[in-house]
Amino acid sequence: MRASLLCSALLAAIAFPLIGNSLAIPASSHSFKNQLEGRDDLEKRDELDKPPIYPPFSEDTQNMHLRFDYPRMHWRSRPWEEGYYPIHCVHEAQFNNLWILDFQVRDVWFEDCGVPWTVCRHKDAKEKWYSIFDTLSQVPVGMRQYVANLVILPGPIDGGRGSTIQAAAYTRGSVLVFSPTYFKLGVLFHEITHIMDMVALAPFLESQGFPEGTPFSRTKYWKYAYGNDTAVPTPYSRASWQEDFADAGRWAMSDISRYRGLREYSKGWEACRTQIRAFQWWMMPMIFPKKGICTGKVEGGYAVKVVVVEGQNPLVSLFQPGPGSREEGRKRPNTKVAGSGVAPIVLPAGAANMFFAYHGT
Repeated sequence: MRASLLCSALLAAIAFPLIGNSLAIPASSHSFKNQLEGRDDLEKRDELDKPPIYPPFSEDTQNMHLRFDYPRMHWRSRPWEEGYYPIHCVHEAQFNNLWILDFQVRDVWFEDCGVPWTVCRHKDAKEKWYSIFDTLSQVPVGMRQYVANLVILPGPIDGGRGSTIQAAAYTRGSVLVFSPTYFKLGVLFHEITHIMDMVALAPFLESQGFPEGTPFSRTKYWKYAYGNDTAVPTPYSRASWQEDFADAGRWAMSDISRYRGLREYSKGWEACRTQIRAFQWWMMPMIFPKKGICTGKVEGGYAVKVVVVEGQNPLVSLFQPGPGSREEGRKRPNTKVAGSGVAPIVLPAGAANMFFAYHGT
């Protein structure tokens, strides 16, 4: 076993017993569901009216610690054929008024999954390829597998005249988009938790009668955890159930990686303890799969060839998703997960349209 895979396995082996011994929720899903029987009133809870913990967590300190807490995976990468782009990257370039031809595209493979992730990076982005892949490799594979594509933007003044960078970081469906200085593990954990909120427990929620596309954070299972605490993890947690879940996920990742847990960040962390523990109880078995390898992968956007039509606004490029000539078919990058030996993760109805913009510090 490679050293990085061993580190991930050790982290999971140490963390899970600690979680199990300290949970404020039942030890089995059966007893947990029994405890919630008849508590449909929890579904009607709409407002997050509890204050954030005090003293507050420091995101800067957390980001510094996470760089050392989570192991890096070995990776290898390969550029895409010139002129081809994932359709998701084209859409995000247009959304930010950037010229798609200023983006570079590479596939990156990590040793814990048999299919690549496709990353689009603007030529003027401050993050370099090596740093992007190293940081992405530190995201546990059970989280990383929910990312379809990653897009790295330039700064607001680096994208050229007319560019309008829409947010510091955001999630659209299963596509992650970052501007400079925000591509950090803490923000990555927050944004990927938004995807997992919609996707990871979808089969379980549907089996319990919830409509397809219901976020886990808007069900009684999460609201029960919230109801047993006196505070939320951060001021931003109060924005919505989804943001509360995402910030609980972010800080739950530090709780298992730090020797003293969240006590290292705030003596008042116990006020949101149940939310942290509930996230760990529901999500950690998926974030750290037993074999340390991906259990599936959300498919990246299909490849399109971008053609700039003379006399036309270069921001409005012509997409040609068809196979075209036989030679073009050979050049077109394959983004399919099906047939690779890795199970495709399919987004539930409505998940592809979700949009969350990051407003942290």
